[in-house]
Amino acid sequence: MKGFDPIQLTKATEKVVVEGNRRKYARLARPLRFYGGITSATEVGCNLRCKFCFSDTPVRKPQTTGKFYTPKEVFNALQKGAIKHGHKLISASASEGTLGRQHLLELLELVDQSDLVFVLETNGITIGHDKDFATELSRFNNLHVRLSVKGANEEEYSILTGANPESYKLQYKGIENLVNAKVSVNVCLMASFSDEKGIETVKTRLQKIHPGLLKALEIEHITLFPKVLQRLTKHKLLPNKVRQSGKIVQLEGVRV
Repeated sequence: MKGFDPIQLTKATEKVVVEGNRRKYARLARPLRFYGGITSATEVGCNLRCKFCFSDTPVRKPQTTGKFYTPKEVFNALQKGAIKHGHKLISASASEGTLGRQHLLELLELVDQSDLVFVLETNGITIGHDKDFATELSRFNNLHVRLSVKGANEEEYSILTGANPESYKLQYKGIENLVNAKVSVNVCLMASFSDEKGIETVKTRLQKIHPGLLKALEIEHITLFPKVLQRLTKHKLLPNKVRQSGKIVQLEGVRV
């Protein structure tokens, strides 16, 4: 089979970045400009290997990156940062947010006891693999899921992430499971390597799940940070469009 199985990589990575209810983080709280201002922790460990990803050692060197923290330690740091910067939103990013389910659920329980809202950043693969995950998430009031779809079709996804093409559908199954469980969710499409036809295909798939998903759909483009450009160049893969100085710039890239 072409590419790796992201569910198997999930299990292997969790053995490295999860200990009981503790998960590895490279950093506990930092202010970010997204969503109008948010305090975010930097997780360690992912179940994809996206060639365009800005995250470096948290994804590619989880064994030697970060420290283990309890949900309480993470929440306390996020809450302190949010108060300092006047943020109502908190998150964890730079890796896959659903690794370490016990840790995540305990963290969300703490968030639900506050006036903060947690934005769960995920590719949706684990939620698509197990619909009970979405059901568990549905009991939290102070939760919003931002699910990032990688690529406009199976082949594009496989080239960009290294995963087998068959797992592409798990992202959409994850969206479907969240919608059915009535979890607050919006979708973003990483479209730097996609053409307009591919983007329209994604929109059609989302509309079939729920038309409302199109209203909040984000079309995301990468930023060519030095390590990202180096990695893409190594794989002879360049984007069509990138984000540069807050604007979307058209490039003469190599389409996947």
